[in-house]
Amino acid sequence: SVAAETKPFAMVGVTWPSGVQGVQAKVRVQRAGQWTEWTSLRVENEHGPDPSAPEGTRSGTEPLWVGDATGVQASAVTSSGTTIDDAKVVLIQPGVLPTDADEPAAPSVEPAATSAPYPMPVMVSRKKWGADERLRSHNGADCARPKYTTTVLAAFVHHTADRNDYTRTQVPAMVRAMYTYHVKSRGWCDLGYNFLVDRFGRAFEGRYGGAQLPVLGAHTGSFNANSFGVALIGNFEKVAPTPAMLEKTARVIAWKMDANYRSALSTVRLAGSRVRSVSGHRDTKATACPGKLLYSRLGWLRQRVNVLTGGSVSTPIYRFAMAVGFRRTGQPFWGEHRTRTGWATYFGTRDVFHSVATGTHSTVGVFRARYRQLGPDRMLGLPIGESYNTRVAGVRAQQFRKGALYWSKSIGTRPVAGLIFRKYAALGAERSRLGLPVTDMYKVRNGLRQKYQHGWLTYNQHRRVVDVQYRSVR
Repeated sequence: SVAAETKPFAMVGVTWPSGVQGVQAKVRVQRAGQWTEWTSLRVENEHGPDPSAPEGTRSGTEPLWVGDATGVQASAVTSSGTTIDDAKVVLIQPGVLPTDADEPAAPSVEPAATSAPYPMPVMVSRKKWGADERLRSHNGADCARPKYTTTVLAAFVHHTADRNDYTRTQVPAMVRAMYTYHVKSRGWCDLGYNFLVDRFGRAFEGRYGGAQLPVLGAHTGSFNANSFGVALIGNFEKVAPTPAMLEKTARVIAWKMDANYRSALSTVRLAGSRVRSVSGHRDTKATACPGKLLYSRLGWLRQRVNVLTGGSVSTPIYRFAMAVGFRRTGQPFWGEHRTRTGWATYFGTRDVFHSVATGTHSTVGVFRARYRQLGPDRMLGLPIGESYNTRVAGVRAQQFRKGALYWSKSIGTRPVAGLIFRKYAALGAERSRLGLPVTDMYKVRNGLRQKYQHGWLTYNQHRRVVDVQYRSVR
């Protein structure tokens, strides 16, 4: 290795072609004109995508945050002392953004775990930490589209094997640098972890795709499906994680597990193996991650999550799904979450909604598809019953708080809402002289109109009345 002065950089890593085993890597950097001592870089090839990941990925070390450096010297050899062809030293300068010093907003009052799922903790979004979303296309257009797993069964706890003495304002830049390293240097689609937590007790949204959804990460090779990865920023082999860091990690896991009706004290089957629902990376592979002083706290972490979630699942949506049977609902995909006027869980084959005013009901099939398209809990409000066969042959319907959906082979699935729905219902709805709606409601000069098989309903916003017009029969 040869020492070289460079442009300023803040993070360093070493990569090499996949398949090379037993690599030992170390670096030293120049800061303020002085060279640091040599630092060993941790090789963690058990992170990353599943084995089916696209070609082009490289093996490498965990990246090391060095702050402000202007020179580097690196060494990467195999355990037998041979040099490695095509080994690369990666230097990353994430820069400083005005938002790096911002703090996340204060949390809202948390509802009791027995009446609602544990709430999403305060989290720094990708936008807030400065994610360049164009970077997700670096390894191809397919990478730009997030991939999802079926559900959430387990959490895997990691450490980034980085420094422990970083400052609050440095963390967003550290996350940006990790993102760049994972994509440009390792060949991954995005930042590998679903969530990150710093030593100050702040959570950061990781991989793109929606923090509430089961986004497929690249954190625990072969075990990424149906799990999520939480990385604690630092190296916990010799230094213990801070209490604030452990507490925020527990809250992130409690939120994800409770929304998907999982217990932190259970075991699950993943990739053909039986693992705890809250596991460390080393539970799946021969790796030191997440460091022995963090791994020793996993028992506390499971118990803390259990306390935060109330120890058992008892929401109305969960009881509804139990009564219907999970074989009929499928597994939760978008875990229980707030809507405008209630709560919802999107299962594999059925969406279930609840509020005190409407009770607990679901949408299935064509009704689910159309209701999602319209925006659940918006135009129609929450469902007040299940879909049913009407007295008109070949017509099904479902009632909602502010309207209804009607389906037949001839009209498709059509919504009727608001004052137009009230008028339609007063006339006899699908059994009325108007027949079935054949269009959605659409804007006209002074309000809204909807066309039916045998006429129109028009809402005049100035007079606040709905006029009926029947089609003349010749």
